Amino acid sequence: MTPSSCLAQIDDVGLWLGVTLQSNLTRQLEGSLTEQLRLRNDVTRINLILSDIGLDYSVTKKLKVGLHYRFINSNKENYYSIRHRFYADIAWKEKVKFISFTIRERIQEQFTDYNSSENGKIPDWVLRSKLTAKIDLDKKYSPYVSFEMFYLIDNSKEEYGITDFRYETGIDYEFNRIHSVNPFLLYQIARSTNFVELIYGISYTYSF
Repeated sequence: MTPSSCLAQIDDVGLWLGVTLQSNLTRQLEGSLTEQLRLRNDVTRINLILSDIGLDYSVTKKLKVGLHYRFINSNKENYYSIRHRFYADIAWKEKVKFISFTIRERIQEQFTDYNSSENGKIPDWVLRSKLTAKIDLDKKYSPYVSFEMFYLIDNSKEEYGITDFRYETGIDYEFNRIHSVNPFLLYQIARSTNFVELIYGISYTYSF
């Protein structure tokens, strides 16, 4: 089954809620702290609770790099599984008339149940490639669409290959230089099982 045909079926509905504190440390360096809650099972059960802290550096107007750490609590029926994720981003942005295109490559290393699992000290390595097209009219709102592909490089089972696809559409809305929101709709497809999630989400950012 292809990703496009998977979009016709929905196996679960989720909700992602996030809050971000963002600070311009210098003209080029930006720090951020994000807290996020993710629900699943038709928005009846907690899936993930995560905290993300990172630094992003604008090398030029078009090129940005970043380093982040993410602490994740994953709900596993009768306990929470702890994940430690480290990731690095590199993003390139080009603008063609009123549409900006951004391609982002992310390499992430994740440890799962580091002290309580037999393979906890063996990380999962994943490459995430994302392409975003955004309408940029110098207004408060900027609609966008994006596509992201997950490629498993290696894990404790020595597996590799494409694992997930994400299709997303949303709007970045800035009330002012301090407050902004991002409502979005996301389709997530697990390639091995063809399990499709429809995810509603909204995130709020406070910049200072």
